[in-house]
Amino acid sequence: MRHALLLAPLLAAACSAAPSPTSDPTTVAEPATVLVPVAVQPAATASAEAPAPELVARGNLEWAIFGDTPTVAWAPDNVRLAIANQVNYLNVPAPPGEAGIDVVHAETGLRARVHNGPGYHPVWLGEGDQIAFGCSTYECDEAGQGIYILDLGRHARRALAHGAYHTRAAKDGGVIFFSGFPEYEGWMSWDLRSAKPKRIAGPEDSWKPPTAPLVDQCPSKVGDRRVEQRGDQVFVIDAATGSRHAIVTAEPWNLAWPGDRGAIQPCLSPDGRFVVYFSQRGGSGLVGVRKLDAP
Repeated sequence: MRHALLLAPLLAAACSAAPSPTSDPTTVAEPATVLVPVAVQPAATASAEAPAPELVARGNLEWAIFGDTPTVAWAPDNVRLAIANQVNYLNVPAPPGEAGIDVVHAETGLRARVHNGPGYHPVWLGEGDQIAFGCSTYECDEAGQGIYILDLGRHARRALAHGAYHTRAAKDGGVIFFSGFPEYEGWMSWDLRSAKPKRIAGPEDSWKPPTAPLVDQCPSKVGDRRVEQRGDQVFVIDAATGSRHAIVTAEPWNLAWPGDRGAIQPCLSPDGRFVVYFSQRGGSGLVGVRKLDAP
């Protein structure tokens, strides 16, 4: 029962589409290197209707990551993306060097490992020189579970010993997280200074984060721009004009445990200029970034 409540049911519906002209090259991220161009499948149009003005997607990145449930967050500068490489909730030890948190610069294509070891749901703190992340009893056992703070360039330290899942950024500069071990407490708020977190009102067994204190560092909608995956197409939708553009063809990354949880949905940078999407191809989990025209 506890397992089923820890993974959010991110649903995707299938749709058919016709092919369109080839998109820009995609580049594959390697740690601490400039990215190398590779070929990429073209996107597809949404329908046979007259095309809307082209939405340009460029500065494309794509790279393989370790784990079963990728969790990401955009920094306040809107160009750095933190992403966790982690097998979650399954008590499965990671091979040496695989688990950790990377930061990818969407403009330069550089990828750096900023934390080696277990941890997931990274969030950016302050102006972007700190990252917080959670580590549950599944990844860090009971003795190590809690909220960790990472000053970039240094080692992470456990700042709060508490059952913690689904770490998210809070409007007060702290974090909110779901606490479900050793007993259900529900969503908690921690300001980074207090000795103990405070419980947020709401159901104790709901994985859905409360919206009032939340800062969404990977939103699906920014202004009139929205992003979603349907079938093997990632679409950008303009709510003001109704236009709909497929920007990349990518096999969905489906959460297959516990049960069919649907596809992990793409999201936007807070300024709406970048899309990050998730795909599984050839047995590998992939993360991709596309740069769009300014909304």
